[in-house]
Formats: sequence, structure tokens, C-alpha cells
Amino acid sequence: MGDLKTAINSVGLIMTIVGVYSVYHNSPLNMSGIDGGNASTDFKAIKRQTSTRNVRLKMSVYVVIAGTILQLVSNFIASSQ
Repeated sequence: MGDLKTAINSVGLIMTIVGVYSVYHNSPLNMSGIDGGNASTDFKAIKRQTSTRNVRLKMSVYVVIAGTILQLVSNFIASSQ
């Protein structure tokens, strides 16, 4: 089995990749536009959806930061040979 340094670095890399994908998926760039001309638009549902996406976006940023920190920490762990 690999050493601890490689394992921590790999977990950090996977967390960063998943976090970046989640940031992209929940970003405002991927939200469809609001139909401002339609009187039946449910603005409460849109507000809930936006709020949920904002929470997911914040959590995704925290995952990216945590993954990056794990990768940095792994650089300071001595390799076992």
C-alpha cells in the first residue's frame, strides 16, 4: 500500500476536482433565465432554488479549499521509503 503522503495528496486532489465541478454546476452561469413577461412565473420557487444553489455553491468552495489545503499539507509530510 502507498504511503500516507500519497494518500492525503490523492484525497485532496479528488476533493478539489469534485468541488470545482460542483461550483461549476451550481454557478449562476448555469441557471436558466427568468421569464419576466409571464404572469404565472413562481418567483418564490425561483428564490428557493437560488437560495439552495447559493448554499451548495458555498459548500463547494469550502470543499475546494479543504482539498487544496490537504494537497499543501501532503507536501510537508516526509516520504516513507
